Amino acid sequence: MAVLVGIYVIQGDAFDVVRDGKTFWVGTWTLYRSPAMNRTDWQFLTGGETSMTFATPALAVAAAEEEGVAFARLLQGDDGLEPMPWEAVPAVETYAPRRTFAGGRC
Repeated sequence: MAVLVGIYVIQGDAFDVVRDGKTFWVGTWTLYRSPAMNRTDWQFLTGGETSMTFATPALAVAAAEEEGVAFARLLQGDDGLEPMPWEAVPAVETYAPRRTFAGGRC
């Protein structure tokens, strides 16, 4: 699922990171806009990832969505915009962070 905040849709996801034999989760968020303002055709705008790791993918996704919602509010200049559940955007382009791995660990 995703959330609609004003004119933007935010979609959260999570990926796993293994450190010292333990699995942690990082959340990512992708922000889409509807250029035609019809709320059916969505275009990738930007994305980001959480600076913290989490114990479960659900916690990572929730944190990522919160960060994406905060960014959408900032873009629109309205802290009062409430997120509404929305259908996930088909994966045309999503945020994929680039990483450099050293010594087999990230």
